[in-house]
Amino acid sequence: MLVTLSARAPHLAARAPIDAYASGRPGLDAAVAGAVRGALEAPCMFAMTSQDLDTRIEGWCARAELEPEATLRLLDAEAAHARVEGSSVFFTELVRGNVLLRIGRCAEALACLDDAVGAAHTERDALLELHALLVSAKAHTVSGDHRAALTCFEDGLSRARAVSDRYGEGMFLANLGFFHGRLQEAVAYEEYTRLALERFRGFGNRRTLALCLNNLAGAVAWQGRYDEAVAYYDEALPHALALEWKRGQALILGGLAGVLLRVGRVDEGARKYLESIEVLRELGDAFLVTRHYLLLGEALLGAGRAAEALPMLAEAARCAEVGAFNVELAQALQVTSQASEALGDLEGALRTLRRHVEVEKAANHLRNKQELERLKLEHRLAAAKHEADTRSARNTELEALNTALRASLDRQQTLQVELERLASYDALTGLYNRRRFSDMAERELARAARTGRGVALLAVDVDHFKRVNDHHGHAEGDAVLVELSARLRALVRAVDLVGRWGGEEFCVLVVEVDVAGAQRAAERIRLAVAASPMETAAGPISVTLSIGVAMYAGVDDTLARLLNDADHALYAAKNGGRDRWVMATRAS
Repeated sequence: MLVTLSARAPHLAARAPIDAYASGRPGLDAAVAGAVRGALEAPCMFAMTSQDLDTRIEGWCARAELEPEATLRLLDAEAAHARVEGSSVFFTELVRGNVLLRIGRCAEALACLDDAVGAAHTERDALLELHALLVSAKAHTVSGDHRAALTCFEDGLSRARAVSDRYGEGMFLANLGFFHGRLQEAVAYEEYTRLALERFRGFGNRRTLALCLNNLAGAVAWQGRYDEAVAYYDEALPHALALEWKRGQALILGGLAGVLLRVGRVDEGARKYLESIEVLRELGDAFLVTRHYLLLGEALLGAGRAAEALPMLAEAARCAEVGAFNVELAQALQVTSQASEALGDLEGALRTLRRHVEVEKAANHLRNKQELERLKLEHRLAAAKHEADTRSARNTELEALNTALRASLDRQQTLQVELERLASYDALTGLYNRRRFSDMAERELARAARTGRGVALLAVDVDHFKRVNDHHGHAEGDAVLVELSARLRALVRAVDLVGRWGGEEFCVLVVEVDVAGAQRAAERIRLAVAASPMETAAGPISVTLSIGVAMYAGVDDTLARLLNDADHALYAAKNGGRDRWVMATRAS
């Protein structure tokens, strides 16, 4: 999409001290310096594409990371000057909204972006309206208002496709992937990011390529495909290095740290996270600093190093509170409670858990308030327009708007219930999702540590599942997974746990069982699945399973080690010819 922007912000270039900000400034890397210069040297009339606008706004955001208050004062002055001259201010408001979001002031950013979207729509500026919708979606994602974020994503994608704006579509797809990533929906995260990467490859923009490759690495890592993740990080890093793009390097380092932690290289992964955090602090990215501290704390706790996890989680909670990142604050408090409990500080765990509940309530209240404010704004605009046409129909219009408000509140409540369900259950199979299974398994291991009763973890994988998808189609592959999930639930006791770990891999936690009982459970599952085909719309499909079995070793054992043992045993079953189970052995 090509749009001519005429006299939109003529004084931004005239008064901007370009040399001071874009040449030789300490802490300003080469890629950002070019973006700043491009933004500040914008002529009074120019033809812009989505990629051009993205680059110009990135320049302002980069400058704001170094001097946030000075940048905001300059934007205020530009807006005031435009008002005096009777010119539009919504371009400046769009830039300001981006800047506020980048420096962590999410609530203020949303207010600016609401104004920018409305003004762009009124003036029929399709490019700026599209970008305002994109940044609004990002801001709602960060604030935890999922319904508003999805509305912006759907609207923006539809508009980008309508005008064949391939780069703009790529931006929406990439950020929609990030949205699903925050909900820990790894498959959707991967799918949307792959689509975005496909859109961006033809533009030669190394920054967007590096960002998409980084996100794709994170998505496949969540699904346990660690070798693929490392390959994507390796492909992404040269782009960031060539640009001297510190932000990209920080993101890639953080992602690589996460993979290292997942494969048990805890000390190396922790160092990478801390290196990434230092760069992000220089850039002033409060949100990602918060996320990286939180992820590091969770990883250390998962590795059984609760004492080291606590200071990281405390810093994550502090940063989240300062930045008003409600979702991250609630998560940090929840994990802090778990760490305190692991250290035997039950009083501290209870105190933190109570705070977590308060934050969750406040976040829900804020989402409801934001929804009401948005609806009120829509009502005022609709009522004003209707009044201009005919005053006689005003009462009918207001009554319809009130009905819409009540219906929206009902939808909000339904959505809240649905979000709570999605947070715990896999959308396709109805089994526990990875996060919920891990939480439940941790509780069972804690109970086993107290009672001394045996617990076994079964890592279950469908043999040659790719052939099912290739020969019968993904819809039939999904049908096989659904049928398999139902069989797994039927083949274990009500007290046992069954979860979908990712793709065609499942986890079963068998409680109060010895080694022989765990082996019988694995054999029972293997035989039952191999004995009869899965019924699908394309006809019966026969599959077999490979299963890795690991026994909980007692008080000093962790879920992470148990998962690792089961995973190694699963690979041994695969290498041994499939359609079998293998018992894990752990070196003493």
